[in-house]
Amino acid sequence: MKSLLSSQNEQRPKDYLIIGLGNPGSSYEKTRHNVGFRAVRQFAKRHGISLRRAGRISAEIGHGTIEGTSVGLVLPLTYMNSSGQAVRECVKAFKVPLKQLMVVVDDVAFPVGAVRLKEGGSSGGHNGLKSIEEHLGTSEYPRLRLGVGSPEGQNLADYVLGKFEKAEEDLLPQVFDKAADVLDCWIREGIQPAMTKANTKGVT
Repeated sequence: MKSLLSSQNEQRPKDYLIIGLGNPGSSYEKTRHNVGFRAVRQFAKRHGISLRRAGRISAEIGHGTIEGTSVGLVLPLTYMNSSGQAVRECVKAFKVPLKQLMVVVDDVAFPVGAVRLKEGGSSGGHNGLKSIEEHLGTSEYPRLRLGVGSPEGQNLADYVLGKFEKAEEDLLPQVFDKAADVLDCWIREGIQPAMTKANTKGVT
C-alpha cells in the first residue's frame, strides 16, 4: 500500500503536529477565515520550515526540529468545511497523540489582536472545527484561537470570508508573532505555560 505522504521525512512519526485552518487559493488568502493559515506560515518561516504539497493528502505539509522536538505543520487544502479529512489522515500518518495536536483557527468571539488557547471543548459553531471533531471522533484536542472580530449583525459567512480593515490588517503581524511565541512555549514547556502566555489581553 502506498503512503499518503510523499517523502521518507514526511512519513516519520512526529512529536507534535500543528494544523492551520483556512481556504486554499489567492482569493481567500487575506480573509478573516484564513488567519490560521497565515499564523502557521509565519511559524514555519520563523523556524525555517518549508511547506509543500503532500503526496496523496490534500494539504501543504512541512516538518522540522525545534530544540530536538520533531514537529509537523499542516495546512489542509480541502476547504474549511472539510478540514477534518486532512487532519485525520495526518494524525494517523504522523502517529501523533491528540494532546500533541494543535489547531490554529479564527474565532469571531474575540476581537482582532486576541490570542486564546484551549485544551479542548466545543466547536463553537466553527465549521472547520466541526469537521475535525467528526473525523477524529472527539473535540478533546488543543486549539489556538485568533480573534477576528464580531460580525455584529452581518451574515457570518460573508463576514469571515471578507477581508480585514486596514487597521486590523496592520495589527496581524504582531498577532502572528504572539501565536508563534505561544506555539514555541507549548512545544518546549507544555500546555499550561502556553495557556498562560496566550490568555492575556491583546498581543502583548
